[in-house]
Amino acid sequence: MSEPEFDESVVKADKRSKAVALLVAIAAFLLVRELVVDVQFASITAATAGIGARLYIPYHASVRVSEPDRTSISDHPTAGAYHHGAAGIGLVVLSVVAVAAFAFTHGFVTSVGVGIIAGVVSYVALASVLPTG
Repeated sequence: MSEPEFDESVVKADKRSKAVALLVAIAAFLLVRELVVDVQFASITAATAGIGARLYIPYHASVRVSEPDRTSISDHPTAGAYHHGAAGIGLVVLSVVAVAAFAFTHGFVTSVGVGIIAGVVSYVALASVLPTG
């Protein structure tokens, strides 16, 4: 079985998203560490935000390609069968909500739990609204 052909803009966005995700994770770590002072919590939320950026950027580039020329990201043999755009945004929402919850409660487990719930709810809502990438 041959690998599907993707638009050049999607391939470039995929390559650039790795560097952007790293920068997002570093910036998120530094910001969250200053806000809540918990290094472990800052690491988890920064990694989640970075992964979200990594998933969303190629999806966004894919959606910008015209419908007849578009190859869905989920058609790639190594991509999972989930909505990449909703997952990316959901992970970023998870991070932001978890940080906000930690700022108010100072409870590690509570904040992570609230963040996960918000991320799952946003994924489910966005998966039905956003176009398939």
